Amino acid sequence: MGRPEKPLAPDAGPATVFARELRRLRVMAGSPSYRELAKRALFSASVLSDAAAGHRLPTLQVALAFAEACGGDRATWERRWREAARHHDDGRRPAAQPVHRVRETRLRAVARAVLPTPAQLPMERRPLAGRDERLRQARVLTALGTATAAPLVIHGQVGVGKSAFALRLARELAVGLSDGQLYVNLEPAADGRKDAAGIAGGVLRALGVAQEHVPDDPVQRVGLYRSLLHERRLLVVFDGVRHERQVRELLAATPHSRIVLTARGRLLGLDGVRRLRLPVLDRDGSMALLADVIGGERLRAAPRAGLALAEACGDLPLALNLAGRKLAARPEARLDEAVAELIDGDGPLARLRVGDESLTERLEDVYRRLTPWARLVLRQFAGAKLRPSVDTVAYESVTALARSLEPVAEPVEDLLESLVDSGVLERTDVPGQYGLPPLVREFVLSQSDPMASASLTEPARTA
Repeated sequence: MGRPEKPLAPDAGPATVFARELRRLRVMAGSPSYRELAKRALFSASVLSDAAAGHRLPTLQVALAFAEACGGDRATWERRWREAARHHDDGRRPAAQPVHRVRETRLRAVARAVLPTPAQLPMERRPLAGRDERLRQARVLTALGTATAAPLVIHGQVGVGKSAFALRLARELAVGLSDGQLYVNLEPAADGRKDAAGIAGGVLRALGVAQEHVPDDPVQRVGLYRSLLHERRLLVVFDGVRHERQVRELLAATPHSRIVLTARGRLLGLDGVRRLRLPVLDRDGSMALLADVIGGERLRAAPRAGLALAEACGDLPLALNLAGRKLAARPEARLDEAVAELIDGDGPLARLRVGDESLTERLEDVYRRLTPWARLVLRQFAGAKLRPSVDTVAYESVTALARSLEPVAEPVEDLLESLVDSGVLERTDVPGQYGLPPLVREFVLSQSDPMASASLTEPARTA
C-alpha cells in the first residue's frame, strides 16, 4: 500500500493552486505512489505529499523534484513556481522560510544544486560517413525504453573513428536523457585524475555536488556517483579507455541512464557490457568522407584520384580526413596532381599531419607501449613477403607466423591478440588469421629492428 494522499487545502491562495497543478501532473504521469516518486526525486514521500497538499508553497527544490519525477519540464515548472511565489498571500519568499522542516537527505540536498544541466559533449571533429549500418546496430544496443541497458564498448584500430562515432551516437541518445551529458576524456594527454575515484569526483562536481559534499572516501564517492546514475536520466561517455580498471567501478546497467565507452582494445576484462567493433570504411564510405572534406564537385572531377587516395590510406577514416584537409587547403591545385604528391615518394603516412594531429604520433604512442616480444612479432609480420589483398591489408595466419619466427617467450597467438587490443592489428572472420593495415605496416617498417635496438627482456613503457 502506498502513502494515502493528503487532502488538498481548502484555500491557501497560490499555494493551493500550485498544489492542484502538481496533483494534475501526477495523474498525467499515471498516478505513481509517493513512495515511487520519492525514489526518483530523492526527497521523502512525506515531503512530496506535503508539497501537493497546498497548505503552503513548497521550496523551489522540492517543487522541481516533484515535477521532474512526474516527467515535467524543469524550466516550465520553475516559471510556475516563481509566479506563485510572487502572488503568495503573506508577501514573503517561500524559499526563505520553507514549509518543510523535515531534513532533506544528504543525497537530495547536494544533487539538485541550481546549476546548468551538464552538456559536455565536444564538437564533432570530422564528418561521419559510411557508418549507417553500425549506427543502426548501436541504436539497438543502447535503445531507450528497455528495462536496463548495459554499457556499450565501441572498439577498433587506431584512427578508425571511434570518438567521432561515439559522439554521433551520443547526440542521438541525448535527446531522451534530459538530465545532461557527461564526457570524460581518458587519453593520457588530458588533464585530471584517471582512476575511478578521481573520475567519479569530477562527474559529481559536474552534476552540481559542491566540493565539500563530495565524499573523501573513494568507495563512498563512487557509490554516490552510481546512485545519481541510477536515479537520473544521464548520458556518460568515457572516451579513450586504456584499461579496464579505469572504468570498471563506474559502470552500471541502469533503467534511465546510458554509458558509452571507446577503446582500441575490446576490454575483455569487463563483464556485463556490450561490444561493437568499428572496422575501416568500405570504399564507398571512403569516397563519401572525402567528398565531405574536399567537396563533392572537386572529387567528381577526378574520381580516380580519390580512389587512389582511399587505397593508399587503407580506407582509414583518420588518414582520409587528414589527407582530405591537406587537399582542401589547396583548392587551386589539380586534385590528381595533389594526390600524387601525397602518396608518392615517402608514402602517405609521412605526410599525414595537419596542425597538431598526426597519425604517426598515435602509432608511436601505441608502439612505445608494446612489449619487446610484441614488437618483434609485429616487425616479422610487417616484413613478411605477403601479397596485399584487394583491400590492401596483408593477411597471415598464426601458424605461418609461428613458423617464420625464432622461438619466443610467449605463445604467438597471445602476442597477436595483444596487438589486436593495442589497435594495430585486425582479427578476421577466418579462424587463426590476422590482418595488418597498410599504414601500420608502413610505420612498423620505418622503425628500427627490435632485435637490434633493445633486449627482449626490456619491459615496455607504461602509461
